[in-house]
Amino acid sequence: MQRNRQSGVTLIEMLIVAMIIAVIAGISFPSLTSGLSSIRLSSAAGSTASFLTAAMNTVERTENAAAVVISPKDNQIEVFTAVSGEKPVKTLAMPQGIKVDGNEEQRFVLEPGGTFPRITVFLRSDKGARRSVKVDPATGVPDIQRVSGDAK
Repeated sequence: MQRNRQSGVTLIEMLIVAMIIAVIAGISFPSLTSGLSSIRLSSAAGSTASFLTAAMNTVERTENAAAVVISPKDNQIEVFTAVSGEKPVKTLAMPQGIKVDGNEEQRFVLEPGGTFPRITVFLRSDKGARRSVKVDPATGVPDIQRVSGDAK
C-alpha cells in the first residue's frame, strides 16, 4: 500500500525558525545601533574638517575676512563675512545623534594671508563616543582624533 505524503513545513517548524530569527535579531540589534552611531560620528567629523577647510579656502580665494562660529546650543557651525551681515554664508548642522560638545559658543576670525587660529571642535555621539577636529595653525590642515574620557 502506497501512502500519499505531502511535503511542506508545519506550523511548529515555522514558529521555531521565526523564534530563532527573533533571538538573533535581539542579540545583534545593540551592536548594530552602536555601529551606526560610530559611522555617524566619523562622518560628522569628516564633514566638520571639510567645512573648516572650505571656509579657510574661501577666505584665501576671496581675500575677505570671515568669522567661524561654533555653537553647541544650536548644534551647528556657521561662517559669517562682513558682506553677509547677520546671515551666515555657510552652515553645517550636525546629523541626528551627534552633538557639538561644549557649553559656550566659540568664535574664530579667519583673515586672508594671516595665520589661521587653532580651531578645535569636539563632537559627541549619543552613545558617548567623542572625536576632536583640530586645525593646525601652521599648515591649516584639519586632524581628526578619537577622544578618550570625558571633558566636562
